[in-house]
Amino acid sequence: MKFYIVTPTYNSLSWVQRCMLSVADQVEEGVEVHHHVQDGGSSDETVEYLKSWQAEHDGVAGYTFTWESTKDAGMYDAINKAWEKMPEDADVTAHLNSDEQYLPHALRGVADGFALHKGAHILLSSYFVLDMNSRYICHRRPIMPYNWISQTVCEIVTCAAFHSVPEFRAHGKRFDTQWKIIGDLVHYRDILATCPRIAVMPKLFTSSFTVTGNNLGWSKAVEEESRRSRTTVPGYARKLSNLAGFVANVKRRSCDLWYAAPREYSVYMLDSSVRESRTIKRPTSHWGCREEGEV
Repeated sequence: MKFYIVTPTYNSLSWVQRCMLSVADQVEEGVEVHHHVQDGGSSDETVEYLKSWQAEHDGVAGYTFTWESTKDAGMYDAINKAWEKMPEDADVTAHLNSDEQYLPHALRGVADGFALHKGAHILLSSYFVLDMNSRYICHRRPIMPYNWISQTVCEIVTCAAFHSVPEFRAHGKRFDTQWKIIGDLVHYRDILATCPRIAVMPKLFTSSFTVTGNNLGWSKAVEEESRRSRTTVPGYARKLSNLAGFVANVKRRSCDLWYAAPREYSVYMLDSSVRESRTIKRPTSHWGCREEGEV
């Protein structure tokens, strides 16, 4: 199975280095990877690093790396630009932000998942939430999204979502670049309207999401975009928005009760080309029940 993974980046060299390492080491028997980094015209040393990485990995079996550095209209525009470059022979596509990583054998698990759930258009997996020092905060499992909830609540997290390319090409949905922060919510709301076949794999942990302190979803501007977005959804969805948030949280917490808690994870650290394994002493699915970094 051939994966086309897209990473947008801008002046985030220390993060994108780790992200790239985590994608490159996914190659194994039956798993090929084409990783494309779409840079927004960084002024740090990102471009030089992308050039050297491409040269060093040219000809590596099962792995292809491409990149482009050009001005864009933000993260979602960068992802759209990268998706335009998707090779014809790709089977599955996903996007992984520069401050996110794939876990060991993640794409092997996704390939097996699509083989198990034949005909699935989207596969959703579990992920870890980490702090800036890659310390465990919590873990989250995927839930089957409901259309009425997804009008106002983003039930799909992009770092742990994988798309079958034939269906992805067929529905033609791409990010609406008028949204700078909540584009994920709008994007999946539009995709869900096409009634895709979705497979959830709560046992499969594929990714890590990092709370850097600069995540757009925590900025003040998100409130304005959220208010504007709600004017575009049906009236019933606006009235039920508080209930939607509550039900989504109950679904997430309930899902975790059925599965054994994760006890370790392995990620790349700053200035290291080797993954570091860490033990989870107090696993939880509740985001915010402890201070960042407390394990």
